[in-house]
Parts: sequence; structure tokens; C-alpha cells
Amino acid sequence: AFGRLYQERPIDQTPVVNADSFPCWRIPDGQRLLYEDFDDGIVMFDALVGSTHLLNATAAETLALIQETPNLTAPDIHRRLLERLGIGDDALPQAALAELLWHLEDLNLVAAFTP
Repeated sequence: AFGRLYQERPIDQTPVVNADSFPCWRIPDGQRLLYEDFDDGIVMFDALVGSTHLLNATAAETLALIQETPNLTAPDIHRRLLERLGIGDDALPQAALAELLWHLEDLNLVAAFTP
């Protein structure tokens, strides 16, 4: 008999988040993100599930910021990203960052929680 080609691993799913408060963001437990910068973008390897993602600078910096300083809210991440990237709010509206965070959460690269 053949062994299983795919081994199930627990994925840190985001529990229900209260819509009245800003969730905090973190990298899921056991997650290891490895980055390599190429001419066409930043390639990130998700060691937890073995997948590769092509990221733009904003997504890569968002993940790096959450990895460096977990438990920040989206407004805190937004403010720090604007400072880090040296851009204004018009270049990265807070709504765009919120959409990015939920997309990264869909990929299980980040997890949201209410403190």
C-alpha cells in the first residue's frame, strides 16, 4: 500500500471576530515564512504548508511587520507601514490594507483575534 502523499496539518483558523472592534493580527503558531527578492517581485515560501506566493512590496512588508511586532491592530499596522514605506495615506488607504490582511488570512499566512 502506498503512504499518504499529503499529510494533514492543523491550520490556525481565525475564530469569529467581533465586528465592533479591530482585531489584532499575528503569524499563526508554527508558521515559518521565508523570503527571496527577485526582479519581478518577492517570493515567499510558506513552510507550514509548503506553498509559494509571489508578493508585492506592501504584502511582504505587512507580513514582516506582523512577524516582528505581533498583536497589532489594522490601524497600527497601517500607520507603521506608511512610515516604513515612506508613503502617504493616498498611496495605501486603510481600506486597502484591511482587504490585504483578510486576503492573507484566507491564505492562512496571518491570523486575526480579538484580545
